[in-house]
Amino acid sequence: MRVLFTVFSLFAACYAYDAVLFSNQREIGGLPVEQLVKGATAEEPIVFINSNFHESQYFPHQIEASTAQVLTSSASYKSGSAIYILAGEEWTSMEQLAEELISKIDNSIGILTSTDAVYHETTNRVKRVATDEFDAASNSNSPSTGSPASGAFPFPLVLPPYNVTQLNVKPEANLTCLLYLEGVSVVVQQKNDKTAVYAAAYIPGSNLTYAYADGDVKCAKGTIGEFIFRLRLTLTQDIKGKQFNTDAFSMKSGDMIDVTLNITGDIFGYWQLSGATLHEAEITGTGAYKSAKSQEQTIGEVETRYSKINSVAGWALACGQTQAVFFPTDDQTVRIGIALVNTQIQTFNIRNPDAWLKAPHFTLQTEDCTGTFSAGSWMGIVSALVLIAGLIFGYVMLQSVQTMDRFDDPKQKQIVINVRE
Repeated sequence: MRVLFTVFSLFAACYAYDAVLFSNQREIGGLPVEQLVKGATAEEPIVFINSNFHESQYFPHQIEASTAQVLTSSASYKSGSAIYILAGEEWTSMEQLAEELISKIDNSIGILTSTDAVYHETTNRVKRVATDEFDAASNSNSPSTGSPASGAFPFPLVLPPYNVTQLNVKPEANLTCLLYLEGVSVVVQQKNDKTAVYAAAYIPGSNLTYAYADGDVKCAKGTIGEFIFRLRLTLTQDIKGKQFNTDAFSMKSGDMIDVTLNITGDIFGYWQLSGATLHEAEITGTGAYKSAKSQEQTIGEVETRYSKINSVAGWALACGQTQAVFFPTDDQTVRIGIALVNTQIQTFNIRNPDAWLKAPHFTLQTEDCTGTFSAGSWMGIVSALVLIAGLIFGYVMLQSVQTMDRFDDPKQKQIVINVRE
């Protein structure tokens, strides 16, 4: 069964009852269908598209279709693909392209959705096209593959780098994502037969610099969408990773740690790390540990779900150290993990847009990744409760002890205690 994705780069607003409304000239958000039908004219008609079988759905995360064939014209169509993406910029060409392609594929399912709902490398996670103003904002925040990185700026790292005057990055309204970082930890996992061993190295900000390129940060215009941060870190001193007190691996001054974090905000009011890519990192093994190098492979939500990088829409996340996110290397038995140290991440600041434009800042609504009770806290609480329970039990037992109401008297008859008593 082939699946056909039809991607329209138009302004789209989705309503219930299987109705999908499109307009490339008029803002239709919030307008009921009845009102649009009553106000229809010959110059601005309403077009209903009907089919025998249909289904409307919503999904909180982007659909990955990395194997899809992207078509911008019927000439580029090749049979045999399970998924096709029709990409275009205006209705007429998209309608013609859809008709030509559907005539070649009889048994197919059509899915009508917005551009950024489907991910494919060829489309470079292209933006939705709504208005010229939206284009300008999206272009300034979409990832760029051709822009070279520049600079060797000292830590702490702030993305976007509003604090670096040389880069002249200006804040924009409703694009309020931020990332703050003071250091990283490199964790190496190596599988030996049926066991796995770990070694780690903490790299403080004093031993790091960072570079920046246009497109290293992408902010969604709101709480729903994709937020991207690319960290281009360079070591300024040699470091050694240890397993307990034994040297396990090393990294040299000048080595890079280049990683991209993909954060997704869903329609349920939450955001989380949903993917990551380790573009460059290399370790030199010591002793029983092997040397390895990253393969620039993207990992998904399954591999990042334990990172503790998640929070509620409109809230920032502060974390002393996240869980390491592990990436595959050129050696199948070795994985390189990256953990963020003393970091704070924000996807959207909804409090004061005017204050944001004057001075970008983190929201005061901040969640800590550790939570109210850590494992150590619970150990102390449970131990204290056990001791208190023992004390109370002993006290109750002592209180239940009663003295005898009669005592032996040599001048009196001997006391006889009844067994029943």
